[in-house]
This record gives sequence, C-alpha cells and structure tokens, in this order.
Amino acid sequence: MPARRPPQPLADRNADFIRRFTAKQQKAEERIAKRPAALTAEQRAALRKQLGHTEFLPPDYADKTKINIAGILRKWMRYCKFINLGEPWRTVIKNADRAMAMDFLEYLCQTCRIKSWGASWQYFRQYKQLYASVTGRYMDRNDSREVKKFHDAILVSRYGLQPPCTLGKDVANANTLLVLQTFNIQYDTGIFSWEGHRVQLSGCYLGLAFTGARPAEFVDGERKSGKDGCLEELFPRRSAGSPPCEEDKAPDEHSRLLEEMISQECESRGRPKALCYEDILLMVVRHPETGEDNLAMSIKFVHHKGADNKPKPTIFFFTPTRRLIFCFVSVIVSLAVHDSAFAASKLTSVRAVFQARNRRPVKCTPLRWKEEWLKRPVFRRYDDSVVEEESDELKYRPLPYQRLYADMERQSLDAGEEKAIEPKAWRRGAANAANGNASDAERDQMLRHDPKFATFNSAYLNEKVGFHLQNAFLDEPTEDSLLAMLSHIGLMRDPRASKDMVPDELWELIPPDPRVAALKAERAQLKGGQYRIKGTENEDRIRELTKLIATKEAQWKKATRRSYREDYFYNRPTWDIEAYGQEEEEYIEPAIDLQIPERAQLAEILCNQPDNLSSTELLDLRIQAAELMVVLCGKRETVKQNHIRRRARADVTVKEESIGPDPFPLLMDRRQCPRCIGDETLSHGERTFKYCRPAVMYDHFDRKHAQQLGCVKRMLCNHPKCKEEALEFKHLNHFKNHVERVHGVKLRA
Repeated sequence: MPARRPPQPLADRNADFIRRFTAKQQKAEERIAKRPAALTAEQRAALRKQLGHTEFLPPDYADKTKINIAGILRKWMRYCKFINLGEPWRTVIKNADRAMAMDFLEYLCQTCRIKSWGASWQYFRQYKQLYASVTGRYMDRNDSREVKKFHDAILVSRYGLQPPCTLGKDVANANTLLVLQTFNIQYDTGIFSWEGHRVQLSGCYLGLAFTGARPAEFVDGERKSGKDGCLEELFPRRSAGSPPCEEDKAPDEHSRLLEEMISQECESRGRPKALCYEDILLMVVRHPETGEDNLAMSIKFVHHKGADNKPKPTIFFFTPTRRLIFCFVSVIVSLAVHDSAFAASKLTSVRAVFQARNRRPVKCTPLRWKEEWLKRPVFRRYDDSVVEEESDELKYRPLPYQRLYADMERQSLDAGEEKAIEPKAWRRGAANAANGNASDAERDQMLRHDPKFATFNSAYLNEKVGFHLQNAFLDEPTEDSLLAMLSHIGLMRDPRASKDMVPDELWELIPPDPRVAALKAERAQLKGGQYRIKGTENEDRIRELTKLIATKEAQWKKATRRSYREDYFYNRPTWDIEAYGQEEEEYIEPAIDLQIPERAQLAEILCNQPDNLSSTELLDLRIQAAELMVVLCGKRETVKQNHIRRRARADVTVKEESIGPDPFPLLMDRRQCPRCIGDETLSHGERTFKYCRPAVMYDHFDRKHAQQLGCVKRMLCNHPKCKEEALEFKHLNHFKNHVERVHGVKLRA
C-alpha cells in the first residue's frame, strides 16, 4: 500500500516554520561571524617563530582543577608566611627544591585535618600542578619519587594516616529507598522554605537510585573559587583581543598572536551543569506486545565526571512503575506541569499528559518543551530574598549539591539509620544491581567507566560478599534473601533514633568544652576593663571572641550529638539483651500530623497503595498522585508550622483549607502579617497565623518582606480582597499606609 501523504500544514504552522528557520539561519551566521579571521603568511611565520621559542604551554585545566590549585596556593602562602623568608610566594616557589617540597608536605600534615594518606598525597599532586603553573616547568621526576618515599616511610606513620576507604562502602538497595521516600513524604517534620523542594528531593532520590549517576549530574555541583583572589591571580581571565599588561606587551601585532590564543576564554555553555529540560525526552510510545499507548521517558546525562576531556553521554530509559512511590516519570511530569514547560497548549494538567495518545500510524509521539525552558534546570532552588531577576541564569538557579547532601543526611539520620546515607551509596547500589544482570560492557557504560581501568572492581563492588559460600560448599539450600538483606545498608536501622536524640537533662551534665571556657574567660577579662571605647583593639577582639565562641560551641554540640548516636547504636543491642525477661518497652509509631492537606493526601496514596489494582485504577491513582505533587510544588513550609501544629494524632490528619464563611476578611487582626495572608504557596494555617504580640509580627515583616518590597518595580497588595483591584503603590510607606487604613494593621514607619 503506498504511503499516505502527510496532511497539508496550516498557515500558522508555515509562519512558525519560517520564524524558526530564520532564527536558525541567523544563529548560524552569527556563529560564523564570531570565528577569528584567517592568518596571513606573515602572521603564520611570526606564530611559528614564537612557538619555536616557547618551551612551556599552560595546560588546559578543568574549572574544578583550577579551584583545587587555588586552594593549595592559599596553603602555600600561609606556609611562606610561617617560614618567614622575606620573599614573595612566587619567588619562593620558583626557587623551591625537593627539600622544601618535603617540608611543605609535612607542614600540611601538621596543620590540616588529614586522616588518610590518599588526601595528603592528593595535596602534593596539587602542589606539583601549582609549581608547573607558576614556574613554567614540571617538577623533576626523581624529586617526585623521593618525596613519595618520604611520604610513605615517614609521614604516614608519624601522623597515623590511614589507608583510604577503611570505613567501609555503604551500598543502598530498594528497601533503603522505600524507607527514605516514605519518611520524606509522610513523617518528615523538617522545614523546606523553597517551593516544591520536597517533591524535587524525592525525584533526586529516585534518579540517583535508578541510574547510578553522580549527584552533580542532577544538581549543581560546581565549586566556588573563594573571594581572596587566588584563582584570578593564578589564572587571569582575559578575552581574546584584549590588550596585555604593560610589562608583557609585545612590540608588534604579529608577536601577540600566541598570547591571544592562550588567553582567550571559552564561550559560555548557556546552561548550568545540571539536569535541564533539554536532557529529558518525554514521549508516548505504543507497546509492541499489548498495543497500548504508554508514557515513557529518556534522560541524557552529559555532565558526568571528566566530561570536559572525555565525554561519554549516556541515555537512560524510564517507564511508569506499579509502585507509585517509586515512579520517577510521575515526578518529572508533575514538575513540568507546575512549570508550564510543555509546548503543546493542551498539556496543562497531569491528566492530559497521561491520557495523551498516538495518532496512527505514528508509534511514538514526543512531548516537546517550550523553547525558553530547554536550558532551565529541572531541580531548582527557591530564594525568597530575590524578587525580580533580569537574567534567566540567576532566576532559574539549579539546586546546589550542598543542600541535597545536607537534606539527605538529615532525613536518613532522622529515619533511624546508623550512619548518614551519602549520594554515593545509591551509585554503588545501582552498580551492584546491574552487575551480573547486565554484561560488564553495559555496566561500565551505565557508570561511565573506562573498562581497562576496572573501576567497578576496585571502588564500587560491594565489600560484603552476597554469595552464600558456606551453604554452597555444604551443598545445602542457599539463603539468598537473607544474604541480600545482610549485604546492604539499613540493616542496623532503628526507628527510635533521630539526628538530634540527646536528652535535655543530659546537656546540663555534659562538661563544657575547655577551649570555649578559656575563650569566655578572655572575653570576660576584656569586658571587665574600666574604659572601653568603640573601635579600639579590645572592642574588635571582643567581637572576634564572640564569633569564635559561637563557632566552637556549635562544633562541640555537633560532636556531642554524633558521639551520643554512636554510643546509642553500639550499646542498644546490649541493653536489649539484658532486658530479656522484663516488660518490653512498647514502640509507638510516630504520629502523622501534616499541616499541608495535599501532602497528607499524597502520603495516604503513596504509602498505603493497594496491591490488586487494575490498569485503569492504577492510572487514575497515578494521575491523582501526580496532581497532588503539582499542588505541593507550589507550597512552602515555613518555621511557623511548628507553632501552629496541633496535638499529634495516630491517624493521618487532613486539615481543611477554609474555616468559616470568610477565611480572609478585609479587616485583619493586628498580629497577622499583611503579606503572608496573600501568599498562596503557604497553607491556610500559615496564612492566617497570629503572632503572640504585634511587635513580633513587626520584626517578621521587616526581616522577611520589607527588603523585597523595596526592590520590586510594581508594589501591589496581595491580600485576596485587594488582588482584583490591583492597587499599585509608589513606595513602601505608601503600602504601609494602605495596610493601616484598609486592613487595620499598623506597621513600623
């Protein structure tokens, strides 16, 4: 049968094609125009002459490598100040020999908190990179070998440096993922002030567990360079064509060719190094066996470790899971619907996305994204201090890795894990799940490993042998399920434990830190003087001591909490064994009292999902869960949640959004915030919250809202009764006058 002719495009489709084609051609012309002009024969002769006299070309270090070199430069500057040679650090490193390298390495082991000999040797490797960047020559190989002997024979034993990876390699599995997902949705009482951060955190957990990717492939893992100028001093940024410094200025144009080639900057990527919408392909595919249209998703990971030098883009495919709490596709769909990122105008709801079908004879229909959303990150941070941003790069900032790491650590400890779960535990779990089920080539492809280095066997293979060798040797049935449980993290989990479990009465008995006591004594001595004048050395020293005391006390409390948890997990089994025969302590499940109604409904669906659901019932439940995720993405959890939380009950409490005929009256209480009452991202209890005194509300308004209102271009009242009128104010005092006159709330002038 001859192929059917495609339908004739409409007039608007032709106009869109012409617009896209013209924009594409314009970008191509701009790219060609940016290319450097061709060199003449005279310029090439001058370039060859320069290259012949050049003995050292600066290496093309990655951004993180440059930051590491800048970090070792700070330590080198402190070392030069300590040895007091009276020369600049550049002169010292240019004249440095093997003995100074050994002495610097010993200084690092003494002053830095180094526990592993792998870390100390990594510092020396960074020192060699610093040496090459400053002097223009590599360190002598024989000298490097002698430093290696000095390090292994003397420094390792002198400072008790332990071998790397001696604390064990935690490997996560599906049970650990279920515990963390359930705690995140149902039991966690932590505060997330960013919109949709809880849903994003759930998506990060699923993505890390199902792909074995590094966290920096999902969120922003870029490191900061510091504000001391070390990075700029080592690697000055100067675009091609800019004039060089006076002392390096070449006599003619031909002699500047090589310098401009070396100093030119790379163009910006135009997107963050994180998972963006252009990396995700959501599509409706027809199942080859059942013939049903199902939603599928593919994610292309391009920002893996070493992608700047050896790119290995890898594409993973995902389908909806029967267990909704593990459905990564539903999380991505809910985030995309909340962002309004679909190009099709009809895909404005979760139900429309899941009910999309192919039109015959097409077997796959991709769901395209809007052009402005292609280079925006999926997992983003929300900063309520930023009101308006001109640049999308600043407005749509990706979720930082530090926040993901801190939230995962807190939630895993509060869930009762003995040790905090690190992101690499999911990577090891995915690698070990693929090992044996997939070929070695596929396993290395998923992990982006080079097969010739056997990285999996040395770093990712579970150190706990999952094969029941004893029963295999005795020719008895093997306990595979028991071995699977014993060889993964979460075996020692105790639901009674939490991150901060030190009793209040114990804090009074714990002796204070002697270092803090000495600092407090010094501060008291300075405060006890008869004459104190602001700006003097004593006043500055008192401020410095106050900050130092606060830092030391925080470190002391953190170490105390960590020691108490370690002591609890070590001695709890002994206490339980000795308590045999006595009345067993009854364990009460933690009460579920969720302030946001949508989160309570979502927890009921995900954590209490029936097993015997038909395909239609499962689809309806999936759509309902994803719709609740969309609403939850628009909510924020604030500190006030702790104050308005009612008495906990054993069952799931779903609070109503409205109380009474008019939940938001025009005339407000003096203790209510005039900005929070119109913030739809907050729950009803937080919007109508009443502070204990008007002065406390004034402090909250000045701290949270006053600065934002002073930065906006259009100052409006967001009260539900005033939104329709769109009243615009000239300045902050004008807004405060309106609040006092209309809403009956007087604010500070």
